[in-house]
This record gives sequence, structure tokens and C-alpha cells, in this order.
Amino acid sequence: MAMNPRCKIVYNKFIYLFFSAAFSIGFFSASSLCAQEIGRTPFQPAQQLVPVQPSPAQPGVSPQNQAQRAGSDALQNYRIGRDLETRNRFDEANAYYNEAVRICMEELNRNSANMDSYTVLTWTLLRQRRYTEVINWGDRALRINPADFRIVETMGEAYFYLNDYEHSLIMMQRYAASMPRGDRASTAYFFMGEIYRNQRKYLHADIAYTTAVNLEGSIFLWWFRLGMVREAAGDFAPAIVAYERSLGLNPSSREATEALERTRRLNTTQR
Repeated sequence: MAMNPRCKIVYNKFIYLFFSAAFSIGFFSASSLCAQEIGRTPFQPAQQLVPVQPSPAQPGVSPQNQAQRAGSDALQNYRIGRDLETRNRFDEANAYYNEAVRICMEELNRNSANMDSYTVLTWTLLRQRRYTEVINWGDRALRINPADFRIVETMGEAYFYLNDYEHSLIMMQRYAASMPRGDRASTAYFFMGEIYRNQRKYLHADIAYTTAVNLEGSIFLWWFRLGMVREAAGDFAPAIVAYERSLGLNPSSREATEALERTRRLNTTQR
């Protein structure tokens, strides 16, 4: 039997508050969630670091040698690599990433409990899409310090890209429960939303995406995904709001424009 629209709004608000509280205390047992190979749209991870300007390219000097000349600091090389990657200079970026990895390895040979080295190492390996290595090094790090949530979140992303949604969800919920206002909390909730969307758990996905955009409201993709799951759940009016917000951030998106027009028609028909 169809639910009265007013009752449905009240019901959704109740469910939202319940699940939001549950997320904040890590209520959900990830063991009850099975990863389903439904397919996903990849999301490029983004460590929120201030880019460092790389040194100008020098004629006759390879990117590898330039990376070595950048200095002995792994984080500096990682940041330069990120900056180059955002400009689609992938070969040069990879040279800096390789140098960051080399430095981290040397540091860990000297001090196997250096958590900062594990952190930069896993960040860098993630950028290089070496996801299995992220998990291996992350496991070593968490055996030393289980409360280093920088590594917990990075491992959550790596598990996601390995399509291991069960373990990704465990890591993302662990991060969000312990660091509800952490630098990566919004990203953790976004990945939760991606997992639930892929599992067609649209109400769960709505809650996760909503939390993500409440924490960080300036990312087009997150609002668009929120619109998608609301539309899939038949909640057309809230979907319209999300699509409008996404278009406010990226007015040239044809996909979002078409989704908004389609959802408006569906909302009119539903009435």
C-alpha cells in the first residue's frame, strides 16, 4: 500500500535521525554487510593538502632526478606529485611519488614505528593505485598504532577500489565514529554512500551522502550522487533539490541537467 506523502516525509525524517545517530557511534555492524559486485563509478581520492609548487623543469634532467633534487622530505615529494597530477603531468607526478615511497622506506628501515612515514607511504601508494600495497603497509602500521585514523581512512579507500566493500565500510565507519569532524570525515561518508548506492540500499546511501554534503557542501559529484539515490528511491522532490545544488556547482553538466529535467517530470506525474 502506498504511503501518504506527509507520512512518508515524517518517516524519512525519523529514519534519517536514527541512522545519523547510528553512524556517529558506529552502530552498524559491518559484518552484516556483504560486498556486492554491482559496479561503480570510480571516485578519485583527494588528500586535502596544500600543493607545493614543483621546481621548473630543467632541460636534460629526467623527472626522476628532479624528484630526487626536490629534497629529502617524503611529504614534500608527495605534495609536488599531487600538484603535478592535478595538471595531468602524470609521468612527472609518478617520479615524485616514487621518490616519496623511497624516502618513506628508508625512514621505516631506520624506525619501523614511524607513523608519519606509514601515513605518507600509504597516501602515495594510493595515488599510484597500488591498493594491495596500501592494505599491506596499513596493516603493519595499525598493528603498531590502531588509533592512527589517517591510515584507517586511507585503507578504507584502498579497499573500496579493490571492490572489497565490506572491509571498506568497516574502515570508513571506524574513521567516522572516531573522527566525526576529522579532515576526511566528509570523504568517509561519501564512500559509505557509494557502497550503499552500489548495494542499492538507497535510504542508507541518502543518509551517508547527506552527511557528506553537510560536512562539505562544495563538491558537485556528492550532490549529484545524492540526487541519484533520492531519485532511485522515488523521493523526487528531495532529488530535485540535490540536482539543483549540483548544477549550482557545475552549471555545464549535461548529465545533471538531464537528471533534473527528468526528475521534475517524474515529480509532476507523481502528484
